Amino acid sequence: MTRHTRRDFLRFAGGSAVAAFGRGLTEPARRRGSAEAAERKPNLVLLFADDLGWTELGCFGSGYYETPNLDRLCAQGVRFTSAYSAAANCAPSRACLLSGQYVPRHGVYTVGGKRRFDNDKRLLKWNERKLLAPDNEDRLPPEKVTFAEALKAAGYATGMFGKWHLGNDESARPKAQGFDEAVVMAGAQHFGFNTIPPPKTKPGKDDYLSDYLADQALAFLERNRDRPFLLYLPDFLVHVPLEAKQALIEKYQRKPPVGGHGNPVYAGMVEALDFSFGRVLKKLDELGLADNTLVVFFSDNGGVGSAKNRGLDHAGGTTSNDPLRGMKGMLYEGGIRVPMIARWPGVTRPGTVCAEPVHGVDLFPTFLEAAGATPPTDQVLDGESLVPLLAGRAEHLKRTELFWFMPGYLPGRQAPANAMRSGDWKLIESFEDGRLELFNLKDDLGETRDIAAELPDKVKELHERMRRWRQSVGAQIPPRNPDWDPKNEGRW
Repeated sequence: MTRHTRRDFLRFAGGSAVAAFGRGLTEPARRRGSAEAAERKPNLVLLFADDLGWTELGCFGSGYYETPNLDRLCAQGVRFTSAYSAAANCAPSRACLLSGQYVPRHGVYTVGGKRRFDNDKRLLKWNERKLLAPDNEDRLPPEKVTFAEALKAAGYATGMFGKWHLGNDESARPKAQGFDEAVVMAGAQHFGFNTIPPPKTKPGKDDYLSDYLADQALAFLERNRDRPFLLYLPDFLVHVPLEAKQALIEKYQRKPPVGGHGNPVYAGMVEALDFSFGRVLKKLDELGLADNTLVVFFSDNGGVGSAKNRGLDHAGGTTSNDPLRGMKGMLYEGGIRVPMIARWPGVTRPGTVCAEPVHGVDLFPTFLEAAGATPPTDQVLDGESLVPLLAGRAEHLKRTELFWFMPGYLPGRQAPANAMRSGDWKLIESFEDGRLELFNLKDDLGETRDIAAELPDKVKELHERMRRWRQSVGAQIPPRNPDWDPKNEGRW
């Protein structure tokens, strides 16, 4: 998309009163039984966690971490048990989320670029590896239309408070991508934090970033209580460094570990995340806005896991992704399957469980349909609206396949690869050696048994569909390195 067509889209959408997506929501609005709700577009709130694993909420099975606010949200809405981030690591997941597109369409596939690990003497440099990773976009390309821009053009106030991770200069920050208001974390610490713009009062050594971001979000809700709004709150929790409030650390030191969950500092971070998001939910109630607000909770990728989750023969570490294999950065389930909750009073039914596979690229079209907003005219959206699932009008989406593409290296975790899910089948292609792994997730959620050799016809069928997908999105397999030294086989 050119800059010209992007401006055309924004001008057109800004003058559009009704979109085709919006016409399908008049009945749910009536079901809310509120004339005001039917007249006013629903508010949209996206509570976005960082590195939170699939089993790290109480409502997703944790017996160690305490998450009462998100558990309550879960009881009031829909719990998605097969939700997937659009990528296995931070920046590409966020680029996919905001643009509604798969990785090959925007070019953000990692953090920092292919030379990120060149100074680590334990690792190979980028040009010593078997495949030559492509250049990485270090920002969301400015010509991409974000869901914030689409909603702003539809009359929404838009605010973002937290981790952006898609470019640091002013031309790449949230206000250049559709957010009216933004506070972006600067640096990587929970205590003694910095933000852009900086806080009016310098944070003290005991001030916690998550509390500050929640403060900004609550003020945004107050300022925009009388108009439709989009609140995007991407917290920095539970990303390293491991830093939690002392009272919470001491609380969890008194609790016995449960399974692979037992790190008191990490547990304090999980509970702090729940507390911050709970403050937002409470404010919606206090302002009388909860009944006309779609709230979505999501995580940017799978959990950090443990040594066991990386396929090593010893356990330990910060937390555990069991029963899933893998961790953040990997295309096994532990790296991409995430907790997801959605609540929209009058549309979602309390206590619903949805097992349909859904994907980070689905949130853009979901927000468009919920808001009755116009989709970009010259930007492909790879996702599908989840509104039919939320409203109980359908048990399944129209699409049948999900994809993940990683053309670079994350040392110790992932070499260049492509993964797809089709029904219960999961296929992973490793580009270094062409190896194809096949799993049946219904029978083997932990991906413990590769059955590719037993089902060659199924592998062939899925692999052909994967190749067609790569062609459709312009995905390029990284080329062989002509200077690669065979003595480095197996090293990254």
